[in-house]
Amino acid sequence: MSPPNIPYHIRLKTCLKMVIQRLRYAQEKQQALAKKGRRDVAQLLSNSKEQKAHYRVETLINDDIHIELLELLELYSELLHARVMIVNSVQDEASLIENHMEDGINEAVRALVYATLYVPEVKELTQLRDLLGMKFGNEFLKLILEDHIGVPDKVVRKCSPKLPCVDLVELYLKEIATTYGVPYSLLDNERLENEQFNEKSAMDNEESNDGEGDGNEKPIVAGDNDDDTLIPDEKHPITIRRPRKSSETFKRDFKIPKEIENDVKIKHTVEPIKKTSNDELEDLKKRFAALRR
Repeated sequence: MSPPNIPYHIRLKTCLKMVIQRLRYAQEKQQALAKKGRRDVAQLLSNSKEQKAHYRVETLINDDIHIELLELLELYSELLHARVMIVNSVQDEASLIENHMEDGINEAVRALVYATLYVPEVKELTQLRDLLGMKFGNEFLKLILEDHIGVPDKVVRKCSPKLPCVDLVELYLKEIATTYGVPYSLLDNERLENEQFNEKSAMDNEESNDGEGDGNEKPIVAGDNDDDTLIPDEKHPITIRRPRKSSETFKRDFKIPKEIENDVKIKHTVEPIKKTSNDELEDLKKRFAALRR
């Protein structure tokens, strides 16, 4: 008995759903590996192996770019999944270009086809490429895969990462050193500037409190994105998190308006390096000794 003839739009919708799930899983896996990689870099910095940490961070940056690619592909897949009936109604490539440049369908189709070469961990993308090839033809796929016709530049860049620039590598090293509380030579000057800024803000606040102020204004805390301890309190009822840096936004500085900069205190996340098994064993022995007393 021959298998039932499943309508094209149902096959496409099912495949897109599988692609979305697999992309999310791949992101979670990559993010877990990236977190471990950052801890390894922090350990290298704590051991004064800055050059080795520099090389390791180059790999971390390319891994982060790959995660950004996975997130972008997930958005494209969600778009096609939500508009699967519109995709089903497209007759050929000419219709795709003529009627679907503005709604994002043309861009999403070309990006997902092109990315199959660079995301081997998501095998469902190959199935999606084959389904799109059934609709638009093998020549359509060849032009995308070989000549990048119509593929968004941001997708092409993320599919072919290059050696990261020195500025981006140093930014990663500074953030890792700050987050895990380990020394880094280029971070000393920055910490000194922040301390001077906070001292100046404290002095300005004292002077303003002695003036005409009514004393009801509360300062603001500005902290890192990953700082889970950054919560409002009576002394600092307003909190601001630094925006998370990516490969496309690392050159944008965190700026505080001049009119409120005296009321802002900058706070960095400090997460100590995880203790070794020997340290944990010693702590356990001390707790048992305390219980025997």
